[in-house]
Amino acid sequence: MGRQMRALALGLIAGCWVCFAGEAAQAAVRLCKPSVTSGLIVRPTEEEARKEAMTAWKAKAMEFGEPYSSWRIATDKLFECLPHKDGGFECVASGSPCTIEHAPDRRHLRENRIEM
Repeated sequence: MGRQMRALALGLIAGCWVCFAGEAAQAAVRLCKPSVTSGLIVRPTEEEARKEAMTAWKAKAMEFGEPYSSWRIATDKLFECLPHKDGGFECVASGSPCTIEHAPDRRHLRENRIEM
């Protein structure tokens, strides 16, 4: 019974490998724009200052298009909040907005190449 189970398992693994062998892997590419900043945001509470700084950064990043508005995939990020000298808090968000695009399959590019 042990040999039969091993043979069955190996057969399933080999079958799955054959199924996926024809699948072409596609790479994801991060495309980034120049850094944008929220500017210095001063609000009575740290929570308000943080929220407003992020909203201002996203609004500026949106100028490159909606796909660039994600803080999560931005690069060279700086987000800092400090107590303001006159009370409240000041925050700033700065970073390069990015988007993720999938690189086309090379076989597809070769098939669509114009013959000269």
